[in-house]
Amino acid sequence: MKTLTNIIKLTRLPLLILVVAIQLTTHYCIVEPMIMHADGEVQMGTIPLTLCLVATVFIALGGFWVNDYFDVKIDRINRPITRVVDLFVSRDTIFNLYIGATSIAVVCAGVLSYIASCFDYFFIFVAVIGLLWFYSSSYKRTCWGSLLLAVAVAMIPMIVCMYNNWFMLMHEMSLQIDQEKMVALSAFLNNVLSKAVIFGVLLAAWVIVIDIIRAMIEEKGEREMECHSLPIVYGHTVAKAVCYIVILLAMVGCGKVALESTAYLSSMATNYFLFTIAPVAIGLCFQLKKSKIRLDYMICTGMIYAIVALMIAFVVIFSYYYE
Repeated sequence: MKTLTNIIKLTRLPLLILVVAIQLTTHYCIVEPMIMHADGEVQMGTIPLTLCLVATVFIALGGFWVNDYFDVKIDRINRPITRVVDLFVSRDTIFNLYIGATSIAVVCAGVLSYIASCFDYFFIFVAVIGLLWFYSSSYKRTCWGSLLLAVAVAMIPMIVCMYNNWFMLMHEMSLQIDQEKMVALSAFLNNVLSKAVIFGVLLAAWVIVIDIIRAMIEEKGEREMECHSLPIVYGHTVAKAVCYIVILLAMVGCGKVALESTAYLSSMATNYFLFTIAPVAIGLCFQLKKSKIRLDYMICTGMIYAIVALMIAFVVIFSYYYE
């Protein structure tokens, strides 16, 4: 029973809920409103959507567990008493759980691709699994590891949109529409995908900041293991400077999205950005500047999750009105 409780701790349930929220927001608050605004009908049914959600969640879960598997030595230094893996749950158990979670994800992705008759997208799931493996096993300990994690996170909203677009395209092709309508449909679906890409890129930016902060928190253990993360190679000052730049770019992106809302909602969206996301991001910069101990950096991480939640709320409130 104690082992089960500790395994549940390692699932990072709040993060899994966040993954589900991102994909459901993409489906119901970006894709569906845009298709309905164009007098269309969403063709991705409940079963394919559920399969996509389950596959994504179990890939994320597997990513958490494989990360714990490879971080055992670092955690022995950074968290000698509070660590779970190797203290309450064996390393072999975590690896077996990773294999199980990844297998479920692959099966769900395979069934989804079979239903959609599109096996090209299946390999995106496989590629993300590979990215998370290589990130945890080696690239996490380099200056560029954050980019791999960012790519994996960016795919969370994009993959559900890609399948939505594919189902829509196959439906319209079955109606044998003419070439002119097909060109117009392709342009429309590309526009829909562009919204999910923007959402994914902005999420990826915040994940880069989170990962750099994580490297600063775990610097002691990573230094002992001769890792080459950004804080170790270039120091905390440079690492924080990179965070400020990424935060600025993410803020510019969020502001641009707000300004590009439809004319009669632009002021509402801009005010939402200025009075919710912007103040938290500015506060994050000040908090990061003064951060020295683990608790300080954990507060920074919590503020980033708050920003992500505010972004999701923004999409829910305003995406119905995008043109």
